[in-house]
Amino acid sequence: MSALIAIRNLEKAYQHGASRTFVLRRINLEIREGEFVSIMGPSGAGKSTLLHIIGMFDGAWTGEYE
Repeated sequence: MSALIAIRNLEKAYQHGASRTFVLRRINLEIREGEFVSIMGPSGAGKSTLLHIIGMFDGAWTGEYE
């Protein structure tokens, strides 16, 4: 069974002058048909950022998304 959502090496960073702050780094994820997924973590861990990327509301990231 193939994945409905497949993410490979997803990275999202914000530029601050000469430095970058990574919000998501090297995220790999596969969600298959019929699976239930929960995303958990502390405040500031990147949960909402990941959901915005999955929902195609954010385009400024690198990696592969199918």
